[in-house]
Amino acid sequence: MNDTVLDRVRDGHHTLLDLVSELEPAEFRADSRLPGWSRAHVVAHLANNAIALANMTSAAGRGELVDPYPAGDRDEAIERDAAQESIALVQQLATSQAQLEIVWDSVAERDWQRPVRFRDGTVADLVLCRWRELEIHTVDLDLDHTEQHWTPEFCEHAIDFLLPRLEGAGVVLAPEELDRTWQLGDSPTRRITGSCREIACWMAGRTPRRLPDGDGPLPELGPWP
Repeated sequence: MNDTVLDRVRDGHHTLLDLVSELEPAEFRADSRLPGWSRAHVVAHLANNAIALANMTSAAGRGELVDPYPAGDRDEAIERDAAQESIALVQQLATSQAQLEIVWDSVAERDWQRPVRFRDGTVADLVLCRWRELEIHTVDLDLDHTEQHWTPEFCEHAIDFLLPRLEGAGVVLAPEELDRTWQLGDSPTRRITGSCREIACWMAGRTPRRLPDGDGPLPELGPWP
């Protein structure tokens, strides 16, 4: 397992907890950048996601495959936990993140490639999932932490992961800070340029501070991969 990504996840946990610990109760009920979700919904989702990943990791170590949310519907859990008092929600987030880190600290090197049911991936893929969830949803909180805080390494990973959203678009992605480009289609006719943060944020379906330059209207994004 790449220890750098694990370190990024731990850093992301600290950043997220610091941000939400400063919020007043009314600020939790304010809208996030996600339609229909308050900040409390975003925090509840991230707390539940941490527990789901911890449970799948533990099960994989026993040679078992379990669903991410075996106790019920994901959206129902988010609605239930988002309705808590803010202090209880922050505590739930802190506890779930700590539990996930403890579980991952106990994974032997050979066990990172054990299969999990989530996206038919491996335990190592769960770490990448958490990295994406943290970075993107922390921006969704609509606080001081924006896509401008994303590292080039995260942007490159996000673009790789989100590339299927541009299938059939016939474009070349050319982020300024990265020493690579992505070509979609045999004969791409358009070039999308700009900061890697702008491109990754747009591909994630969010509105960056400045949209990438697509030589005209940007192509429609397909569904989340």
